[in-house]
Amino acid sequence: MRFAYADPPYLGWSKRYYGELHDEAADYDDPETHRALVNLLSTDYDGWALSLHSPALRTILPMCPPDVRVMAWCKSFASYKPGVHPAYAWEPVIIRGPRTRRRDETTIADFHVAKITLERGLTGAKPESFVWWVLAALNVQADDELVDLFPGSGAVGRAWDAYRAQLSFFDPSAVRSAVQGTLPVAE
Repeated sequence: MRFAYADPPYLGWSKRYYGELHDEAADYDDPETHRALVNLLSTDYDGWALSLHSPALRTILPMCPPDVRVMAWCKSFASYKPGVHPAYAWEPVIIRGPRTRRRDETTIADFHVAKITLERGLTGAKPESFVWWVLAALNVQADDELVDLFPGSGAVGRAWDAYRAQLSFFDPSAVRSAVQGTLPVAE
């Protein structure tokens, strides 16, 4: 199967955080650019995951097909800003088209708790355990294709390589158990 992960510049924050890094970053401050991304994901991939920030959920979710799920990345350590209450300590992840699971396979929760990454060279780089959680939720297999549409720091590609190696080396249910927290997973 062919899967995609998209972590675009967040709606309303694109130019501010990524404008100096990429000429087209400001395009993602326009909701229609996100609509085009959702359409691309929905037509070109068997399954996908899309990261966004909670203020954009009300805008982007209605653009999605009705069979999507909203999951939550809960940040056990987040950046608390003066005057912002309550703090933004979670991010939605919209997924679509996970591979069907057998009854004997581990069920993956629709939330994951992990710290934000610091000093990864790019604002918004995701921790490895987050990527593993998304891959497990989609039920991505070692021989599937994963396309990271916004490779940024390269963290998703590195996590995918490690995840695929674990799936090839260990029983896949052990990897999924690791995502659920019964085995240690690197941050």
